[in-house]
Amino acid sequence: MTSRFITSKDFEDHKGLQQRLMNLPESEQFDEINSLLDRNFVIGLQFANAILKDKKYFELLLQRGLEKANASEIELWLKYLVPRIGFRRIIAILSNKLSQEPTQVAKASYWLPKFLPKGNEQAARLLKNLLNQEKQMLGEEYKVVNPSGQVYKLILRIKSTGEFAVFVGYQLGSKGSRIIVEILDSQNLSPTGGVRQVSPGDIEILDPQPYDD
Repeated sequence: MTSRFITSKDFEDHKGLQQRLMNLPESEQFDEINSLLDRNFVIGLQFANAILKDKKYFELLLQRGLEKANASEIELWLKYLVPRIGFRRIIAILSNKLSQEPTQVAKASYWLPKFLPKGNEQAARLLKNLLNQEKQMLGEEYKVVNPSGQVYKLILRIKSTGEFAVFVGYQLGSKGSRIIVEILDSQNLSPTGGVRQVSPGDIEILDPQPYDD
């Protein structure tokens, strides 16, 4: 977005720019802040936090952050947006996006425990529910559903070791780069109780045998 209002000189004079933005209608303030975000998202978020009032604009900023920020940057977006939107509203927005944009939700939900309001049991329950739903959603590529609706885990082979395994979950903090698998007995494919962290690239999904646990 190109600003008709903010020049390079304005961008360097944060205090003066803030005063000028304060004289604009809020809808125009939001447009100018979007332009600031293109130049420096941290400064843009700081201006948004200082100037904008309507919660709808902060929800639009959250949408932008989910789309554009990487897994590290989204922490700063949440730092500025959670207090203005509210923790439970953030959870509701992410829950509604989970089925369509699971990876966007995953990069944000990783940081959410940091912003959980102290002593708020309802917020803690909502976060736990979101993380459980996310865990199920992100494991779908390692499952199969038969015609009766029964869900099976697919048998996997670890390429580097030749061991058989089934998917358990994603390693917290790995951003999807590591998964946790349960090792199976090589003779009868029964669970051994052993677990291991592996890279998804080191996994081969075997066909056609599903594993019913």
